[in-house]
Amino acid sequence: MNKVYKRFFLFSLLMSIGIFSQAQSKIDHMDMIDFTRLILPPLETLYENAKNSPSVEMYQAKVETEESKVLTEKRNWLKYFKVGGSWQYGNIAINSSFTNENTPLFFQSSGQSQSSYYGTVGVSVPIDDIFDRKNKVKRQQTEQRFAELEKGKWLDEQRIRIVNAYVKAKTALAMLKKNVEDHNVALTNYKMTENEFKSGNAVISDLNAAKKLETEAYELLKTSEANIISEILTLEILSRTKIISL
Repeated sequence: MNKVYKRFFLFSLLMSIGIFSQAQSKIDHMDMIDFTRLILPPLETLYENAKNSPSVEMYQAKVETEESKVLTEKRNWLKYFKVGGSWQYGNIAINSSFTNENTPLFFQSSGQSQSSYYGTVGVSVPIDDIFDRKNKVKRQQTEQRFAELEKGKWLDEQRIRIVNAYVKAKTALAMLKKNVEDHNVALTNYKMTENEFKSGNAVISDLNAAKKLETEAYELLKTSEANIISEILTLEILSRTKIISL
């Protein structure tokens, strides 16, 4: 049993390492992306691609179902007419026998083939159906219209969600450029202070202060990049559009 547990533990460990490696490779690839050069697709493209969402397909299926119900209701008058008929085919045979004291027994058979058919046509019109038929069709058309409005409502709400994510992503991209500039300035200042410290023109407190500013600028830069990734991935899901290639 110990060998089984050891193998199971080793297998679980290898699987965990594999999953972690895949996730780490994606994160590393994210770090290689130059977000300062990233250009978001036009909003119209995002709107159009959002129509490929499963939710839209669901609403469209509901619209088509209601359309078929309207067509069925319009043809419902056909139930007023009833048509029937039958056809028969067969043979009619007559068998007979005769005998007496002077005649031996003999049999005689005669028959003929015949066929017959008939048809019926009936009309039955419920009075309440006649007066309510127009209302039934109208009610079904209302259901169809309601399904179309539900689809339009969802698309409008999705456009609003896309706009919100789009604006947040644009704002994050703009902030990233400033964060990059601030970090470059802080890093340059730190390098200069380090050189001055090595030459004796700066004290350790100056070097620590410069390093603190560089570290804070770097943290803001990474936070900004994380915000961009979050907003863009959200935008990809909402719009069904690939923006970042991993």
